[in-house]
Amino acid sequence: MNDKPYEIDETELHAWIDGQLDSDRAGAVEAAIAADAELAARANAYAEQNREIRALFGGVADEPLPERLRVANIASRQSRRRWLIPVAASVAWLAIGLAGGWLANGWLGDRALVDASRHVAQEAMSAHRVYAVEVLHPVEVFADQEAHLVKWLSKRLGRDIRTPDLAPLGFQLVGGRLLPAKGGEPAAQFMYEDQTGRRVTVYISLYESGQETAFRYQDGAFVWLEPEMGYAITGDIPREPLLAVSNIVYETFEPTH
Repeated sequence: MNDKPYEIDETELHAWIDGQLDSDRAGAVEAAIAADAELAARANAYAEQNREIRALFGGVADEPLPERLRVANIASRQSRRRWLIPVAASVAWLAIGLAGGWLANGWLGDRALVDASRHVAQEAMSAHRVYAVEVLHPVEVFADQEAHLVKWLSKRLGRDIRTPDLAPLGFQLVGGRLLPAKGGEPAAQFMYEDQTGRRVTVYISLYESGQETAFRYQDGAFVWLEPEMGYAITGDIPREPLLAVSNIVYETFEPTH
């Protein structure tokens, strides 16, 4: 039996954080947050993520939309260039996203993708917790056999897998391992360590989402999805340096997308 007085979905929670709810629903959300510690923690995490996104992208959200991209101007050219109709819709959607501070959340409101990214993040976090604490056996194949490790994991996942270079951030490859993922599919984990012993892991899994998602922070990991793949980076470091690690990992795999 559900004893929570309110049911608040992700879309409504984000709208409350962005100040877009009417007073009645805003009050209901606030009451739910006050009564549910888990919901309150999630709301705080989303709000913090918003602040970080705005810090990263500065005043982009406040910049006026260029005249050539305004929906009205695009619509005026429909008779000559019919293919611009979907572009106009895309621009309108992007403008809404920027105004709400959700540049890194292009799929806001799509619960299936929210759940999918959360699943990948949670799998990555679980694997990190299990193996990052190991002293003698943190990985199956150590970094001195990196070429073999990459070839093996690429073959098992059926994708071109590579090891990101995190040396500029002070992290060296420890090695990697094969993991089970959703539906019995294979996943790969690469582990890195800095001179102080802090570890970060890169998690790559086969995941049939059928769509792409933006790069975002969720459930303790930076995560994004491709139509057939899921990626997540987590570690024993604060979020800001973890974001720097994640950017390198994203750039490492981006050319293969």
